[in-house]
Amino acid sequence: MNSVPPYHVLMLPLLKVMSEGKEMTTNQTKDAVAKYLGLTEEALVERLESGTQTTFDNRMGWARTYLFKAGLLDRPRRAIYVISDNGKKLLLNPPTAIDADYLRSYDRFNDFFPANAARSEKAQLVVQNDSDDELTPEEQIEKGVIRIQHELRGEVLDRVKQLPPEGFEQLVLRLLVGMGYGGSMADVQGVARGADGGVDGVVNQDHLGLDRIYIQAKRWEGSVGRPVIQGFVGALAGVGASKGVIMTTSTFAQPAQEYVRTLTDRRIVLVDGQRMSDLMLKHGIGVSTKQTFTIQKMDEDFFLEFEV
Repeated sequence: MNSVPPYHVLMLPLLKVMSEGKEMTTNQTKDAVAKYLGLTEEALVERLESGTQTTFDNRMGWARTYLFKAGLLDRPRRAIYVISDNGKKLLLNPPTAIDADYLRSYDRFNDFFPANAARSEKAQLVVQNDSDDELTPEEQIEKGVIRIQHELRGEVLDRVKQLPPEGFEQLVLRLLVGMGYGGSMADVQGVARGADGGVDGVVNQDHLGLDRIYIQAKRWEGSVGRPVIQGFVGALAGVGASKGVIMTTSTFAQPAQEYVRTLTDRRIVLVDGQRMSDLMLKHGIGVSTKQTFTIQKMDEDFFLEFEV
């Protein structure tokens, strides 16, 4: 199996690999289910969008939690699980699949996850269709954040395109400072239009200006072609510079990208509109935080000091 199945699909295999009644650690349950399903190495290393956890670990965690809350698994001590009598009874006449609706036949699960909680007003902000119910809560949140970020990137880029050329050039310099190039706006300077042959700004990477990055900002609708890049390279040669960044609200034509890759004596970085909006969101330029969610988990180590 080349991909990790939804968390609810993992629940029945998890019960089956624990059917002998032996205590198993969380890692042992993961290894057993992975072997039972024939998951490939590629599937096992796949990570959530946030990169904080593998998809398999996350979904297995919720599969264990749901079965434990339904009383089909017991947890005799920290990170140790064993199948319960109810779990063994289920396997005598197993269903074709186990999901949240099936688990609602167990009172303990309803105490943990009331039916109306699944479709609460806040949940609707994240869960948009029935297929999302196959995702774990963390995956649903990440999917919602990705959708919001995608829409926000488009809004930011559209707003940037409305700026006058001089304003766009100042924005590019502000973004570079926000990314850590130069200590502050005092370390950047704009260049008078036409004064430096295609250079719109300069960023000092140190306070003495011993190392500089030259900037060209293009608030265009059409693709930026190779002649523009060649003109910028010529401008860099004229000031004896070796580093440059070209940012645009549009895209770079393929010949322009190929030309930059062939350069050996100068380092030119191309930043198109999509990447620019990504960088603005990442470094908090032109956006503000509307709401922050904190996901907490129980700290088992905290409680160990009270077990005497």
